[in-house]
Amino acid sequence: MKNILRKIKIYIEFFIFISLLKFLTIFTFNQTSKFGSLLVGFFGRYTRYNKIINNNLGVLNFNKNLIDEITIKNLQQTGRVFFEFLNLEKFDWNNLEVKNNYNLEKIKNYRGSRIFISAHIGNWEITRNHLLNQGFSLHSVYRQANNSKIDNFIQSKRYKDNAFFYKKGSESAKNMIKALKNNEDLALLVDQRDSSGPFINFFGKEAYTTDGFASLALKYKTMICPVYTVRNNDNSFQFIYDNPLPYNEFKNCDSKKLTQKIYSDYYEKWIFKNPEQWLWAHERWRI
Repeated sequence: MKNILRKIKIYIEFFIFISLLKFLTIFTFNQTSKFGSLLVGFFGRYTRYNKIINNNLGVLNFNKNLIDEITIKNLQQTGRVFFEFLNLEKFDWNNLEVKNNYNLEKIKNYRGSRIFISAHIGNWEITRNHLLNQGFSLHSVYRQANNSKIDNFIQSKRYKDNAFFYKKGSESAKNMIKALKNNEDLALLVDQRDSSGPFINFFGKEAYTTDGFASLALKYKTMICPVYTVRNNDNSFQFIYDNPLPYNEFKNCDSKKLTQKIYSDYYEKWIFKNPEQWLWAHERWRI
């Protein structure tokens, strides 16, 4: 009986999801984005994510007024990203300005595999798709959605000839290693909490993190390529190629030290500059 009810729930959720998707097709990318901002910005304040965002900002000692302001904007931003993904094929790539193209040349000229790292900031789907549009073949790990039918649909929308996705787990690790051995590139979001990873200093507070990407970079002598996208006030975007790290610049680090370097030199600066655009709705400082 439980299995039957579970299957019914999966189909109901999928029906609602597809109905929403069909509804959104009548709108432009920016209209979809605005709709997501309004919807999640309003209802999100009544969910547990509102409290998580408040708590995270409180841990970092933001003042109360700033916490309230960032929380509202962050919920709106989260709504934008989710709804934009559902209408991503309508995104006008002329609304993306690319910064630091000289770093792109360094990346392209590197003899060896590369690990592109980014964070849940701006719109990370646009970040990855820009790299794919540049001709990079990227291998990525993703967390499977709870609803298998929705998950399959999401992966079908992400399909490109040069994009390879693996569900988080032992098989994904094997595929990552295989890609690097074949001198191919990874694209990873490595700014989330991982209780199996080491502690690092993140904005002056201890936090669990993942150092798997750092271990791979050290073992396979890759270049680490930090990239991210931020949203402008008019809902256009900037794609930033930050300073890449060739293997020779971090070969004397261990994985924890390298992970700390990435957080200190890149992530903290990205988030500090655009705090409302980072995904705060994770219990990032939970020990």
